[in-house]
Amino acid sequence: MRAEERMEEQPLRLLVADDDEVDRLAVRRALLKAGVEAQLVEVTDGMAALGALLEQSFDCALMDFQMPGQDGLEVLRKARAALVETPIIMLTGQGDEHIAVELMKAGATDYLAKSALTPERLEHLLRQTLRLHEVQQQYRTLAEVLPHTIWTSRPDGVLDYISRRGYENNDLPLGEPGQWPRAVHPEDLPRLMERWQHSLRTGEPYEVEARLWQTGGTWRWHLIRALPMRDPRGRVVRWFGTNADIDDQRRTQERIARLQAVTAALSEAPSPRQVLDVIITQGVTTMDAQAGALWLLSEDGRFLELVGTTPNAREQMRSLEHVPLEAPLGITEAVRHDRLVTCANRQERERRYPALAGLLTYEGSAVMPLRGSRGVMGALVMNYARPRTLQPDEQEFFLALARQGAQALERARLYEAAQQARAQAEASEAQLRELLAERERMEATLQERDERLRAALWAGGTGTFRWDIRTGALEWDENLDQLFGLPLGRTVQTMGDCLALVHPDDRAEAARRNEACAREGADFEMDFRVVWPDGRVHWLSGKGKTFVDATGRPLYMTGAYVDITVQKQQESEARQLAEFERQILGIVSHDLRNPLSVIRISASVLLAREGLDERQSKSLTRIISASDRSTRLIRDLLDFSQARLGGGIPVERKKMDLFELARGVVEELAASHPERRLELTQEGDGGGEWDEDRLAQVLGNLVGNALQHSPPDTAVSVRCRGEPGEVFLEVHNEGSAIEEAILPNLFEPFRRGRHAGSGAGSVGLGLYITRQLVLAHGGGITVTSREGQGTRFTVRLPRRAPTPPPLPKA
Repeated sequence: MRAEERMEEQPLRLLVADDDEVDRLAVRRALLKAGVEAQLVEVTDGMAALGALLEQSFDCALMDFQMPGQDGLEVLRKARAALVETPIIMLTGQGDEHIAVELMKAGATDYLAKSALTPERLEHLLRQTLRLHEVQQQYRTLAEVLPHTIWTSRPDGVLDYISRRGYENNDLPLGEPGQWPRAVHPEDLPRLMERWQHSLRTGEPYEVEARLWQTGGTWRWHLIRALPMRDPRGRVVRWFGTNADIDDQRRTQERIARLQAVTAALSEAPSPRQVLDVIITQGVTTMDAQAGALWLLSEDGRFLELVGTTPNAREQMRSLEHVPLEAPLGITEAVRHDRLVTCANRQERERRYPALAGLLTYEGSAVMPLRGSRGVMGALVMNYARPRTLQPDEQEFFLALARQGAQALERARLYEAAQQARAQAEASEAQLRELLAERERMEATLQERDERLRAALWAGGTGTFRWDIRTGALEWDENLDQLFGLPLGRTVQTMGDCLALVHPDDRAEAARRNEACAREGADFEMDFRVVWPDGRVHWLSGKGKTFVDATGRPLYMTGAYVDITVQKQQESEARQLAEFERQILGIVSHDLRNPLSVIRISASVLLAREGLDERQSKSLTRIISASDRSTRLIRDLLDFSQARLGGGIPVERKKMDLFELARGVVEELAASHPERRLELTQEGDGGGEWDEDRLAQVLGNLVGNALQHSPPDTAVSVRCRGEPGEVFLEVHNEGSAIEEAILPNLFEPFRRGRHAGSGAGSVGLGLYITRQLVLAHGGGITVTSREGQGTRFTVRLPRRAPTPPPLPKA
């Protein structure tokens, strides 16, 4: 109920504390004349006033400043210290400003000189006091429900209010806000006080991070903030502050920084031995452990071999250098069951694993399996000098550390095999380059033939004509006599004479088009055959422009005929050559794929056998890698041939979710490049009809290209955005800008930039094939690259296949 409604609908419950009967009578008369209905409780001294405030509930208290026993100021201070929230109006004998200031600092709601006590003044003061109390109650209620501690202080920095949450959380005496320094960590208190004094002097907002004592026996980091409230003259009249718990946030940031440091160290360790050293040393540091050790599975999977320890644990681990996987130990249990194994203290460890009794002097321990792409590789152990129980977030951090270490170890093992396979790849690439060079020479020959054809046409000349549609007369130059194989002279005079020379199979179509020109004023364009008098057949290409009068009636046509016999022959030869190339590529790809498939399957079967030594395993792995690379090269060449010679790459559309496909491709690339950071964002709807395999090839090419051409410490972002009729894919990296001279031809085949790297398994067809696949889906692809902004590829894909335009009517 609001203050005004309370005064109108029910009597106010008021406490009047004054030792003078006349003054109490004056209060009663003023209330009566003001029409304020009230239930009065009257007391005559300070002790009685304090007792009434502590024991009873009042809407307001009117208290004399000077009373026997305890004056009003002392009663006010004690009541506020006891958390009495009743509004208190102090009645003074005179309007002394110094007294008023002391009263307001002590917690008085307002004050009134007895000489100014009138019914109107008293009613106004009561209404204002009740409204202010209502606002304060709302503010304090809000302060109690907020998840932070709320506090206020006077302008001089003395705290006069702390929300109940602060007393409970920080274990402070209830009602004593001045005891707040007891809750601050001794190491943080000087810095906090220095910053607080600075804010009090300057009036600047206050912000500092410090550890506060928590009920239950822990210190937690808090962000402490305060803002000043100023009067119209700019003076600070009060400070409002909050204490926000940021302990979890700080710990998360510290763990992330530690994990990033481990990742950076692992990325700089190329050999397996260096990776093992980083896992142990960095693991001990990041997990705040005193010692660490690392075991790896033997090749036969029956034993755990100790491969590294910190110096202080080497002697104690000597008896555990060769451990059977069936042994009842924490490291074997972690590997067998692929889970974290922890022991909070030595007693628990020795009870669970009696074989370790008296062997290890450490208290707490934690064992995390190292899981790679092919299963568990070994176990990482952290030992603590004191009893230790890992919290859930620490367990997650330990899991991430072990996962990073396992992936780095796998990469290091594959690095040596990759180095040996690179020589074979370079030899294969040299052969492929020679093949591509031969193809370029063939293309140059075709281009030369095309130039010869153009020269021959020019040397042969072009014949022109003028046909008067109204009279049917046909003007014919001498070049046309040569093109039609006629003797020089006026041998053709009408369009009928001309049509008689056209090959019988083309004559009807030519006549129909001429009629359309004469009837509708259409233009003439047609390639047709003519039969020379000696029986030879020549191809001509004719074009004519029809001119009409003001009413649209056709008048005449002018045009030209060109001999395209040689061109037709060249086109026939080119088609035969293209068909021959497709057949050759198909035969070569088929003949290569089959033996490559046999090689890969055979190598995989041999690799799966038991008893292989390390040299044999590496050789078989290199064979599989080389065959996979050759298969990809053949696929790119076939796609290139299909795009250039077959009129485009065919796609098989079906309903799918492009966002799901993008998520799968990004996760696969992130797993194969754990040292890189891949970011995926998706907006809108990803549904549509596309070829799933081909779009996976598009996205894989673009993201792989971004990973190859960007610094290893930068992120590659993939953004999927769905719009009403189409979907956009954006791949961005922060590498150096692509040269301006290269950008226009970036999507052409066999184009590679100066910084393309080794490019093993690539011949410069990736972006060309990517563009052809996008075009096959009716979409488009663009690229922007600027220094300092990185490179961004944008793919636009319509959700449905474009509807072909309707066929024109005959």
